[in-house]
Amino acid sequence: MREPYIDEQKRQRVIRASIEEFAKGYEAASTNEIVRKAGISKGLLFHYFGSKKNLYMSVFTDSAEQTAQALLSRVGELPGDVVERMIKLALTKLELYREDPDTWLFLADAVSNPPSELKREIRSAQAELTRASMKQFLTGLDFAQLRPDVEPAQLLKFVQLVLKGLEQEYLGRSDLASLDWDQVMKEFMVYIELLRTGIGSQRKPDRDPHVR
Repeated sequence: MREPYIDEQKRQRVIRASIEEFAKGYEAASTNEIVRKAGISKGLLFHYFGSKKNLYMSVFTDSAEQTAQALLSRVGELPGDVVERMIKLALTKLELYREDPDTWLFLADAVSNPPSELKREIRSAQAELTRASMKQFLTGLDFAQLRPDVEPAQLLKFVQLVLKGLEQEYLGRSDLASLDWDQVMKEFMVYIELLRTGIGSQRKPDRDPHVR
């Protein structure tokens, strides 16, 4: 069901206030605090969004769409090389984390620890976002530089796992705003270089014990 029309300026105030309040947890979040911070009446809040549950989903959807649009507009043209593409996307995400940590932390918490009554809706929305982001990641991707024994499907699964793990590593830190971002970038590039070159040593063929 479509939400009643809400002035965009008011909507953004509600979104920002909700992100801040939901950081306390879904159950602990107070709609009284949200309307106070947003500068609207509680009656108007429920007229616009219907319920706390609908408000949470609206904030999640709105925030996810805005961050996806911000990423696409900021990243520009993507390189064809898969590792270079990973680097550009991930570094752009880190820049966006630094600019708006509250939104990213809200989204990360919503995905990793969704309210029980919204788990199905969050999982469905996240799956759709993942499909859309992977479609964008695949567009124009050059697989020619892959090792012949690496399947594209395996690579894509690996890419998802690496990026998800790195995001959880940085988003799991208590205060994104206070991080040494130069150090974060250096750490990230070390991990990416390990991804590019591998971590195993070159194994020599086993010697024939009968050959001297």
